[in-house]
Amino acid sequence: MKKGKKVKPPTPAEYRLLITPKMKEREKRAVTLIALRTLKEFRSFRYEIIVEDLIEGSTIYLKIHGLKAPQVGLPSMGPAVYRAEYPRLRGEYSLVVTKLNREENKFTVSFTDTSVTVKEGPEKKFVEIVTSEREW
Repeated sequence: MKKGKKVKPPTPAEYRLLITPKMKEREKRAVTLIALRTLKEFRSFRYEIIVEDLIEGSTIYLKIHGLKAPQVGLPSMGPAVYRAEYPRLRGEYSLVVTKLNREENKFTVSFTDTSVTVKEGPEKKFVEIVTSEREW
């Protein structure tokens, strides 16, 4: 019997990135929430993802520097998380996410007052983008 080549299953993404418009009820102002989480769940602590963020012109840079243990010593389970809010973004932006090993994922993202649309993305992704908190 002839055997075929083994096909390696695609590796799942390591991170999930939430980008969504949000209304800050207390301050009555609109913001864009950008939140990153690991798909891996940790058993001992809920780590924080250390991210250097920069918006330069129409490009958003998110550089992942690693994980940081929480200051509180209480154990809890869950993914590592990073959250940031920006003044409401409008128009088309390039989004560049970089890992420690300098691997990059580049996306084209369009922002309106009520929605976020991912127009283009890399073929090989280590981060997947979602635009709804239910999917995150």
